[in-house]
Amino acid sequence: MKTFAKKFLKVCIYITLVFLFLALLFFCLFEFGLLDSFALVKFDPNKLAFSSSTVYMTDINKNEIKHSSSLKKNLSFNEIPKDTINAFISIEDKDFYKHHGVNYKRIVKATLKNLVSLSFKEGASTITQQLIKNTHLTGEKTLKRKFNEILLARTLEKNLTKDEIITAYLNAIYFGNGTFGINEASQRYFSKNVEDLTLSESATLAGIIRSPKTYSPIIHPDASIKRRNLVLKEMYKDKKITKEELDNAINSELNLNINKNFLGYNDYYNEAVDEACGILKISEKDLILKGYKINTYLNPEIQDVATKEINNLESYTSCLCDGLVMTIDNKSGGITSFIGKSDYNLLSTKKQPGSVLKPIISYAPAIENKIIVPQTPILDEEITINGYTPHNYKNKYHGYISAKTALANSYNIPSVKVLDYVGIERAKNFAVKLGLEFDKKDVGYSIALGGLTNGVYIKDLTNCYQAFANNGKYVKASFIKSIKNKNGDIIYQNQEIGRQVMKDSTAYLITDMLKESVKNGTCKKLNLKKINIASKTGTVGNTITHKNTDVWNLSYTPTQTMCVYIGANSEELASNITGSNAPSNIAQTIYLNTKNTDKDFKKPKSVVTKSINDIEYSKYHKLLLASSDTPDRYKINCFFPIDNTPKETSTMFDIVEDFEIQGKKENNRIVISFVAEKYLNYVIYCQNEDNTRVLSKIKDKQGLVTIYDDKLRTGNFYTYYAVATLQTNKNVSRQSNSIKFYLA
Repeated sequence: MKTFAKKFLKVCIYITLVFLFLALLFFCLFEFGLLDSFALVKFDPNKLAFSSSTVYMTDINKNEIKHSSSLKKNLSFNEIPKDTINAFISIEDKDFYKHHGVNYKRIVKATLKNLVSLSFKEGASTITQQLIKNTHLTGEKTLKRKFNEILLARTLEKNLTKDEIITAYLNAIYFGNGTFGINEASQRYFSKNVEDLTLSESATLAGIIRSPKTYSPIIHPDASIKRRNLVLKEMYKDKKITKEELDNAINSELNLNINKNFLGYNDYYNEAVDEACGILKISEKDLILKGYKINTYLNPEIQDVATKEINNLESYTSCLCDGLVMTIDNKSGGITSFIGKSDYNLLSTKKQPGSVLKPIISYAPAIENKIIVPQTPILDEEITINGYTPHNYKNKYHGYISAKTALANSYNIPSVKVLDYVGIERAKNFAVKLGLEFDKKDVGYSIALGGLTNGVYIKDLTNCYQAFANNGKYVKASFIKSIKNKNGDIIYQNQEIGRQVMKDSTAYLITDMLKESVKNGTCKKLNLKKINIASKTGTVGNTITHKNTDVWNLSYTPTQTMCVYIGANSEELASNITGSNAPSNIAQTIYLNTKNTDKDFKKPKSVVTKSINDIEYSKYHKLLLASSDTPDRYKINCFFPIDNTPKETSTMFDIVEDFEIQGKKENNRIVISFVAEKYLNYVIYCQNEDNTRVLSKIKDKQGLVTIYDDKLRTGNFYTYYAVATLQTNKNVSRQSNSIKFYLA
């Protein structure tokens, strides 16, 4: 065992010596410039200006999508505060003013650490190398790229002074979300010029660049503060700031002042860029440097109207709030418009969906599993189920109503009951097929009302409604249609064909229910001429403040799906701002000012029309087919999935059931009463010793009927009875009981 240990030690020493020799050899070669001519990429000083920070992108008409920021400006060395420069040097490259572009000591140290950890987490790039990587090279992690980076860094050091290099670096560095350069970053996060940055703000910006998403002061403020404080401590170690300055800066707040006019978030261009980076697995910087060209699904007509509405958001709410519009082409899944207004990325943050989740979590899975149909009667009443007590809006309850009416008016109790019919796990499994995610804590009946632990992503929710519009076919939404390289070759083509996630009958029936919401429910704002729209609203309230936090309108036509979302920002929304007004008004404006088809949703063969007996339904809450003898006025034509139609036919118009009349003497007259059915014709007879006469004829009456007979003579016997006849071609009738009176 000892012999093996000695041999292993000798091997380790040998490998270390070889490594040190090779490191020394390369050091000499680099230091004396013997490898400078071997760089595979030519040094170009013009690239250092990095004037272009956008990707070439086109809309559906092949026109370029313009995305330029007026905040882009290359600063001079004297325009950048000393604290700002020192912050970046302390955290990124302490020996910046000492080395000649490459810090060999850091390279050796980082390499040894990577060998020990068997990873490549440790970097050793100097500011000079980072500048070269940002302006001349891509972010790929290969030895070839690193080789070129080192060689070009040495060339750069021979052509520019240190002050010129740090200036170019700060003008080119990437701060995330389409923000390039210290000037854009200063304006983006603090709405101020670089020269006015405080020590704390400079350290915050210096902390971002290692990982712009991880250390974003908007998305992850706690991580940003922690990173800022590390920068400040390094500055103190380097004697760039005093202890007092360190303490004051560390104890200060982030003090963000987001520039509302900066297109860093919630804009079509940035979302398309982010999607392209994911597809190609490269950074935004590399996307720009490699000259990729992106063709999107953007429809400028819809985008322009949506942008105008979002920019005018406060006129709908009378307060500062977040807002978003997204539209999707049903057939391709292409996102035809997207614009948002918020301090953070609305598409990367989950929101509480409220009632817009009801079709997805309750009604659709119930129809899919043959548990209900749109006409299923549901008792809307106060309930407690497994300790959960939901309430309708303003505690109003409506007795027996159809599932269709319940969804159209967004009543809460029926949604909870339907979820109970389906089962929570089965309902969630259905929603997962549509792209939604659930937390392990989402196991209660509150999900029937959209109460989720973490909420949902807006794009995922919109995609669910697109599946309803698309006959149950889920097509993943996408900003990008295709990507070309700088030579014009297509390297990516969106070929999403979708998948069937529910029966086409389920999708159509949900659509028909949501069309009822537009006609007679919560979405009446979208009851527009020549545009067939299905829609659902949602309102999420705060039970403590009695104000609202999120309001929605999800709607779709046969060709496109639209989401309009409004949410609380610095203050909650007033209680009178609901899904049925502000977001529905915005949706209405977009529909009225853009091209829309006048075609209706096509009914699939899997949906059939059946007539049910209206009397059985409205009086007895029974879903029975109307017989052939049922008069048309007592029929309701309803849609049913072909595999779940009513099996039983009403016999109401085959026979007349027994009925009774009642009577009493009242002074000198007789009072006859009985309970009438509107589908029967009644003749009430009065018979005495001399003749039989018709006292009254009753037709189309429902409920208690009272008839008075005062044409009487004393000393006579009077007998009363009624004959009920069906209002059909059949001669079917039945006589009631008889009542006899003597008038003394």
